[in-house]
Amino acid sequence: MESMSVTPENQHKRGIFARLLAALVIAVGMVKAILFVAVDYMRGLAVNPFEGFGLTQFAVAGASMALSIAAYATKAPLPLVFGFVLIVLIHEIGHAVVIRAKGLRAGMMVFIPFIGGAVTLKDQPRSAYDDAQIGLAGPIAGTFASLIVLQLFKWTNAPMYLAIAAAGFAVNLLNLLPIGMLDGGRISAAVTKWMWVFGGGALIYKVVKQPNPLMLLVLALVAFQVYASILRERDDKSFYDVTLTQRASIAVAYFFLVVFLGHQTWMSLNRLGALSR
Repeated sequence: MESMSVTPENQHKRGIFARLLAALVIAVGMVKAILFVAVDYMRGLAVNPFEGFGLTQFAVAGASMALSIAAYATKAPLPLVFGFVLIVLIHEIGHAVVIRAKGLRAGMMVFIPFIGGAVTLKDQPRSAYDDAQIGLAGPIAGTFASLIVLQLFKWTNAPMYLAIAAAGFAVNLLNLLPIGMLDGGRISAAVTKWMWVFGGGALIYKVVKQPNPLMLLVLALVAFQVYASILRERDDKSFYDVTLTQRASIAVAYFFLVVFLGHQTWMSLNRLGALSR
């Protein structure tokens, strides 16, 4: 009986096959691990963002939304206004989802003409890291909503969708300024509060160059927010205890979002300009 000899070529092929098989097993294991983490994380977000809302909360949200729509309608077409307010709503729901996922209670959802919206909290976050995650949730949700509208523009080539997407990208980007009451102020507190100096300086410059009652009100609210943060740090020093890993993860998410939104805003406005010519 003739025996088969193992040639160097066969050994080489078997080695390649074994490495490919090992790489495939590792890749499958990594995908399973990522999916497990993702599913587990999403399960934590499977909450009712309006839990605890009663008639008063819904009435305030509805009335302030109607007021915002009416105010914006004096400056822009109604379809654009509806699309923009819907993105603001999704932004605020993003905050509410993470608030509830962390076991906290949301208070009121309010829409503020020419500023945006806000979700108040009945329970305060337990740490600056939790506060930063709540702050990030809004712009992330608003960014996804704006990307969906941008895709509608790509499918239909309707300029109105592009205008809504551009407005959505812009308002979420502005919300990331490291200024007291804005989402950027809450997020940057978990990175470094020195970012507040940059945001405060930019706001003071804007007020000096273009003073108006609304900007003065914003400046006063920001000053109060900074004062409240100073008092909180004095009374609850553990609130700002953020690990290096947590600080780095918030910083990466924040600056990635700023760059991405800046790029999308610039691209969308350029496309709008090209369409109008």
